[in-house]
Amino acid sequence: MTNPNAIDPDLMQFALDQATTQDSDIEYADVKWMRRSSRSIGVKNGSVEQNTQQNTEGIGIKILYGGAYGFAATNIMTKDAIGIAAKRALRVAKASATTMRNPIQLAEEPVHVDTVATPMKIDPDDVDLAETIAVLVDASKAADIGDDRIKARSASYDHWKDHMVLWTSEGSRIDQLISVVGGAVDTLSVQGTETQRRSYPASFRGDFSTAGYEYFKDMELVENAPIAAQESVDLLEAEQCPEQNDATVIIRPAQLMLQLHENFHGAELDRALDYEAAFAGTSFLKPHLLGELQFGSELININTDATHPGGLGTFFYDHEGVKAQNQPMVKNGKFVGYMTSRETAPLMGLERSNGTARSSAYDRMPLIRMTNTILQPGDYDYQEMIEETKDGFIFDTNVSWSIDDLRLSFQFGTEIGWRIKDGEITNLVKNPSYTGITPQFWNSADAVADKNDFRMYGTPNCGKGEPGQVMYTGHGSSSVRFRDVRIGVVQL
Repeated sequence: MTNPNAIDPDLMQFALDQATTQDSDIEYADVKWMRRSSRSIGVKNGSVEQNTQQNTEGIGIKILYGGAYGFAATNIMTKDAIGIAAKRALRVAKASATTMRNPIQLAEEPVHVDTVATPMKIDPDDVDLAETIAVLVDASKAADIGDDRIKARSASYDHWKDHMVLWTSEGSRIDQLISVVGGAVDTLSVQGTETQRRSYPASFRGDFSTAGYEYFKDMELVENAPIAAQESVDLLEAEQCPEQNDATVIIRPAQLMLQLHENFHGAELDRALDYEAAFAGTSFLKPHLLGELQFGSELININTDATHPGGLGTFFYDHEGVKAQNQPMVKNGKFVGYMTSRETAPLMGLERSNGTARSSAYDRMPLIRMTNTILQPGDYDYQEMIEETKDGFIFDTNVSWSIDDLRLSFQFGTEIGWRIKDGEITNLVKNPSYTGITPQFWNSADAVADKNDFRMYGTPNCGKGEPGQVMYTGHGSSSVRFRDVRIGVVQL
């Protein structure tokens, strides 16, 4: 059985034959067909500003020859075009082999023959477009709370499907359909030269899940739009976040998700080995630190988990045909694991990849990418965490970020903050920001909220690689309290 509208198996077989029979010294080959279909809708101040639909489709052919990869792709779905791409991939592999100092050795992976798809209660493609637009228009209008300082009331919806068919020379035959749905509401208030923004449920077009349309229906954008609008106005009158070098800060999941994201780019093994340096560099997490570095306090446990239900980085197989896994990267604060591929795992003496190699389209080779980076919940009740904080802050929802090329020093700004005095939230603070050094920061964590506070968020636009690829990743956490944090740094 195959997913609907998959590529003709005869064409896949032809492509694989072309990739494997050109030369008897070919060590490995795979053929990957991908189709992406997407819809994006944007509403501003009650009017539709964006309504786009896109479809891309093609075949990528990857060949391992002489310890080097060659890759070529085509979006012309004919045997002639596929044959040309296969020949080009082999030429690239042979040319690359002449420069290889350390030939590629692939980690073993069982053969998989499987047809899988994201569980969906409502297929987004079956929903009338007018229904979605109506929700967005209503959310935008609901943000109009009668204050003329609110200048922009936006709402958005996005969904896409990535359909991959992967056949390998080892015998794997995988047919995988991933569905993603998400949305947001966003308000912008202006007073003089000052602007304040509030987003729900997260910034930068909101939150996303591997799910059906039911996820969007349950987001309650209309109900939360006036709350976001009121907070954006209230922030105009709020006190400025103070400058302080030893603050106690509780960071909420809508901000901590990006903290996890930026810090754990450094746990991608290709970055750690200096194989990859695009989009903010390499990594301070070098192999000699594995099992040795106290990355965080003993409360910190962080996994790369492609199996978490509904996570934006959830799938069944990566784009090398490796089955999805859940593995620790930080255990009781100790740095214990990387994200790996079939190419990089053997370089660390590992028998198997943990399945994190993905590509953004048919015409890109797989790279090590985050799946779902998940900070495991702790034991604290969130309210108790606040009540035992004598003097501190709560920061929520990312608005800006900066991190160095080693993923070591960072600065983040958030949309909103609250002051805590004697265990009670007393007032808003605006323009919250904080800075730190990654292991020092995570070692200052002294409380992690429990599973009742846990929240998954999705980042749809993570960039990496040359030529560039944009991939979607997931992040989950509950709130965490950090001590001795530098806050109130100047935002440029």
